[in-house]
Amino acid sequence: MNLLWKFCIEFVILLPLTNTLSIIPTLNRNTIYSNSLCNQNFTIFDNPLIPRILGNTDTLQICHDIENAISYESQVFYLYDPRYYNDIHHYSISSTNFSVCSVEPGTTNDLAIIMKIIGKNRVPFGIKSGGHSLNPGFSSTKDVHISMLRFSQVNYNPTDQTVDVGPGLVWNDVYKQLQPFNVSVLGGRVSNVGVGGFLLGGGYGWKSNQYGLSIDTILEYELVTPNGTIINVNNKTYPDLFFGLKGGLNNFGIVTNFKMRALPQTLVYGGVLLYDFLEINNILNAAVNFQHNNQDPKAQILCDFTSLGGSVAINIIAFYDAPIAPPNTFDIFTSIGHLGKLQTRSFLSLVQASPVVITENMR
Repeated sequence: MNLLWKFCIEFVILLPLTNTLSIIPTLNRNTIYSNSLCNQNFTIFDNPLIPRILGNTDTLQICHDIENAISYESQVFYLYDPRYYNDIHHYSISSTNFSVCSVEPGTTNDLAIIMKIIGKNRVPFGIKSGGHSLNPGFSSTKDVHISMLRFSQVNYNPTDQTVDVGPGLVWNDVYKQLQPFNVSVLGGRVSNVGVGGFLLGGGYGWKSNQYGLSIDTILEYELVTPNGTIINVNNKTYPDLFFGLKGGLNNFGIVTNFKMRALPQTLVYGGVLLYDFLEINNILNAAVNFQHNNQDPKAQILCDFTSLGGSVAINIIAFYDAPIAPPNTFDIFTSIGHLGKLQTRSFLSLVQASPVVITENMR
């Protein structure tokens, strides 16, 4: 490989890390790429350098097979497409892998086809919901990456007080769509946590003291099994599998819909309190005191220590599941010098108030 080609290839691969995705052209199977920096013309599929970058021509062919088998409602993306980078992106940069291709199934039937092709060829694959996993390889791969982005349904059913939730969402999206109905579901506590991994891993939410873990509020799963069979799993149809999915992560198949119990949702009380590192002992003592003495299931806190710029930032997210908290509920925290305030607000507003975005791609 000459140095000019090596530069061109590395330039494209490093673009996502510099947040300049907008200048990468969108390609399809027949696109000719003309790069003025390289003064070369090549097709993304025909040029022999591309499989070498991707590292596995067999997997590349499987990506093509998937592309040819699925309907127009699903798509396959490759290295030079900005949508590819959106598919493989994770909250933690250490969890992002450069896969040979990313696949966005748009229907359950297409996902079943994809799984049959993957199973037939025994190719490694990864499944990503919101991409909030901090564990490398848990929702990423170097081969076929499946993004559940297009499964983005939120359907409230007032008759039986259930909500159908797709795995391609983050909890902010779910809460926003349910807010007009004055209902919610037991989901994530902070911004940008994905639905799929959270619900398949257990799920501790702001209402867990009242209703249990998130898995305790799931009534049924729509599941594509590893052999590409589509089934509805509940306590009557497949009781053992229903039990296994409650904490079994993605080991039993790919969930395309979670039917959850709808919970009443009023305005809530709470917010984020920020503290100087010098208050660490006072905060630790207050957190332990709250844990031991709080008897109100509507009251919760989330205590977070974050390293920023060589220093440690401390924040307490306080939550009360009603418009006003009883007197003295959080006094043990507000009596310590802090920035921020607790107030009546929407449930969505409180979730979005968490400062987790400042640590994205720092792990």
